[in-house]
Amino acid sequence: MKARAVVATWLVLGTIGVAAAQPYPSKPIEIVNSFAPGGTADLNVRALQAAAQKVLGQPLVQTFRQGGGGVVGTSEVATSEPNGYKLLVVSPGELTAGPNLAKTSYTLDSFDFVGRVSSRPYGFVVKSDAKWRDFAQFRKDVSQNPGKYTIGTTPRGGVFLTAQHLIRHGGMELLAVPYGGSGPYLTAVLGGHVHAAWAPLPSAESYIKSGQMRLLAVTGPERVNGYPEVPTFKELGIDSPFLLWIGVVAPKGMPADRLAFLRKSLEQIVKDPAFRQAAEKVGVEPAYASADAFEKQVREEYQVFARLAKELGLAPQ
Repeated sequence: MKARAVVATWLVLGTIGVAAAQPYPSKPIEIVNSFAPGGTADLNVRALQAAAQKVLGQPLVQTFRQGGGGVVGTSEVATSEPNGYKLLVVSPGELTAGPNLAKTSYTLDSFDFVGRVSSRPYGFVVKSDAKWRDFAQFRKDVSQNPGKYTIGTTPRGGVFLTAQHLIRHGGMELLAVPYGGSGPYLTAVLGGHVHAAWAPLPSAESYIKSGQMRLLAVTGPERVNGYPEVPTFKELGIDSPFLLWIGVVAPKGMPADRLAFLRKSLEQIVKDPAFRQAAEKVGVEPAYASADAFEKQVREEYQVFARLAKELGLAPQ
């Protein structure tokens, strides 16, 4: 009887050991998007999904938790169990701009950084049949008709803050109209509900290439590949160095082996031909950065936005 009991104990312990050693990931990984479908984060995740299952061994499933300029979804992930099965696709809106515009329940220290996926300028777009052929014409028209023209942005976040920077530093009295994400406000441009939009270039790319929208200017230090005729705002005398990056983070406290696996996997995915092909189709510009480099960039940009929000009188009290 005693021998049987010992054998039974071994069997139970062996079963527990097998369960504990179950490989990660053993089920689909959720990646939360804090903004509306059709936006830049969505396009990046779709490109990641093209190579994710091959690298991860499991699907990468996107869910949308929009609201509060990215705060709703970001807060959800920040407080979720750090087991590697819930990640967050992030942009300046959630991490560097949003917390400088309103008090949030999370900070940069609420997350483990996985890596950066892409980086692309913001663009100023109008409907293709609009009367403005270039940004100088638009700016002149606005200066002669203060308060008459509208620009689509997000309620808060990087798009909102950088658009406000453009409006004020460009000397234009534009009415910013908030939407839940770049997808909705670009649709508003096409529908004639707003006159222009301040959009992450990947979100507007399909409309520009199809001839539905006209790109008048871009942010960043230099002109963009594919649009050599489109000037930077810097060339037009407006300092607008901002770029829209997209990355992946996880709730703080993930087991080290799982975090290391995700970091290595993201690098492999972004370098995979399937990702590159999918990214090109949707206008995503791959720009991988390691977790350490990505975190350094985010923390430096956070300080830039903190100063900008204070300068514009938008910092939370």
